[in-house]
Amino acid sequence: MKKEFAHKHAGHRQRLKNKVRMNGLKSLSIHEVLELLLTYTIPQKDTNGLAHELIDKYNGFANVLDADYKDLMNTNGIGEETALFLSIFPDIFELYKKNKAKDQDVKLACPRDCVEYFRKNYELRKTEYLYIIGINNMNKIVKTFEIEGVNDTNINLGLKDFAQMISVKTLTGLILFHTHPNGKVIPSNEDIETTQKIFDICSIMGVSLLDHIILNEESYFSFGSEGILDKMYNKYLNTYSFTKKQSLNLYQNKYDYDKK
Repeated sequence: MKKEFAHKHAGHRQRLKNKVRMNGLKSLSIHEVLELLLTYTIPQKDTNGLAHELIDKYNGFANVLDADYKDLMNTNGIGEETALFLSIFPDIFELYKKNKAKDQDVKLACPRDCVEYFRKNYELRKTEYLYIIGINNMNKIVKTFEIEGVNDTNINLGLKDFAQMISVKTLTGLILFHTHPNGKVIPSNEDIETTQKIFDICSIMGVSLLDHIILNEESYFSFGSEGILDKMYNKYLNTYSFTKKQSLNLYQNKYDYDKK
């Protein structure tokens, strides 16, 4: 009886794989996609029922992949290997998109370009994130950095670490993406104060802070478009002594970045 079940089970798995080979992953239903994934870490068990159970438990396929590793292991039938296998998929997807984007000739020339680039290549996570995009003097991406928030409303940024991060020879301009997954995109006083500190460090190092964009699912706020960075520029010039030529080279005229 067991041999008969195993034979039928193996045939079902093979039919799923053949279906994907012939018609692509889109030919499978959501639970079939998860069922197929589970077969790679659960070789001797019918994964159909487990796929349905996981989707019901977490209220959707995406939520299964976003589930905590330890929480996944609390599900009957999920061991360490399967929990790890499922939990790394979001990071794999993001790594894929980021590396694919690097292979493209991406030019960030205005806030709209920046937001389009972000929404195409990054996901809004449950906690706040700060994404630092380093560009060269042609506004093309040369380096990217990520800083994870300690919760959904706070990011701790070590300014010394930040200065070290942007010490890249070809990096001459920065665009910051700051996510507010559970709130409005209007910057807080703390957001503005932190941006001023970042602006000052960038200016001292000869790097232009071109924009700081706060995003949520529906909208975004650009420090550049709203004139906040211009005020920071003027404040910086009033604090330190520069010749007219030095001040122009410092920030405003170095890049073809349209703030509108």
